[in-house]
Amino acid sequence: MNWKVFSSRLLLVAIAFPVLGLLIFLAPQLHLLPFNVAVVAACVIGALETRGLFQARGLPTTPYLAASLAGTIPLSVWLEVAGLVPVGYAHAWIPFCMGIILVRSIFQTDARRIDGFLIYTSGSIFVLLYPSYFLSWVVRLTALPQPSLSILLFLCLVFGNDMAAYFAGSLWGSSTRLNIAISPQKSAVGFIAGLAGTGVVYAIFRLAVPSLLPWGVPEATAFCCVIGISVILGDLVESGLKRSARVKDSGIVVPGRGGLLDSVDSMLLSAPLFYGLMRLIR
Repeated sequence: MNWKVFSSRLLLVAIAFPVLGLLIFLAPQLHLLPFNVAVVAACVIGALETRGLFQARGLPTTPYLAASLAGTIPLSVWLEVAGLVPVGYAHAWIPFCMGIILVRSIFQTDARRIDGFLIYTSGSIFVLLYPSYFLSWVVRLTALPQPSLSILLFLCLVFGNDMAAYFAGSLWGSSTRLNIAISPQKSAVGFIAGLAGTGVVYAIFRLAVPSLLPWGVPEATAFCCVIGISVILGDLVESGLKRSARVKDSGIVVPGRGGLLDSVDSMLLSAPLFYGLMRLIR
């Protein structure tokens, strides 16, 4: 096990959680506006890192348009949640942004680059949506009852899974490698430990705040399995993107972790599922 990497992960959590706690609990005004500003910033940075993955393979995308529009996706969700725009506005905003990119691509492409039009447009739209669309569901968590606790629960489920999977997989996973091409180090032990970490976090919150999770054992088991598996799959997706781009990290903005995508990848697929399940129990 690389204890230096593990200690860096622990240090990051030790620093990040107090900061996030301040944004979530000490500034709840306007549907957690400071926290959501941080989400918007993360979407822009994540989009720029995604563009960097395309650049690493020499694939063209819009220089800054897609990344700029990426920040407006969670912003549109916050405007809807805060009641400043009609319901459904956020869903309509996404195709509008895609249309802007497509129209921009028409006038960006000349006869010499017409063969690259398909790559240019599809890559730019991917930069627009990854990770901003998925992180916009984190903004929607502020519309849930007990929003601060709901967001804290979500973050703890994700990071509890991630840390447990990394720790167990590094110590005992060498003989149970899953041999997944996009992430050869993933192991069955790590996968099981991640699910167990999700379950432990759920149990702690269930005891501490029973009103937040009024489920029986079958529903709770299904919830933990769905969230735990989606956390792992989110990490695998980003691993596939990096391996395809032939880079180790998506960026350098997070000490000890690499890029911002390397830190939020696990929550991307789980955020919409978490929101949907939490809505279901209400």
